[in-house]
Amino acid sequence: MTTWADLQRHMRESYRLQEDQPDMMSMVWSYDDGRMQKIIVRRYEAAERQMVEFKSPFARVGQVAPETLLQDNGKLPLATVAQSGEVYLVIYNVLLENLVLDDFDFVLARVAAVADTLEEKYVRADKF
Repeated sequence: MTTWADLQRHMRESYRLQEDQPDMMSMVWSYDDGRMQKIIVRRYEAAERQMVEFKSPFARVGQVAPETLLQDNGKLPLATVAQSGEVYLVIYNVLLENLVLDDFDFVLARVAAVADTLEEKYVRADKF
């Protein structure tokens, strides 16, 4: 079973971190075309179970209609769109005990890619 310490060690060894806190780590995913996408991984507890949340911002409120994002939610290949304050995010949550490191890297890459695709589509700039 994967632990949060396992994930922290893996992220520290595999990626250049922007932030490294006890329950949250972040990094910037870089693409060959020069685009970049910030992604945050955090640990939290829900219903007495350890969870891991992947989230990546892609737009500010007002840059895209909420109705449009709700329609996109049903078409997203992984994750969902949410609003946090004045920012729209792509979010994916998983039980820590069910997460294996190979899946971790896949989810990390996919959440960043989905957010970057939405950012490019709606913001038409590389802001996050």
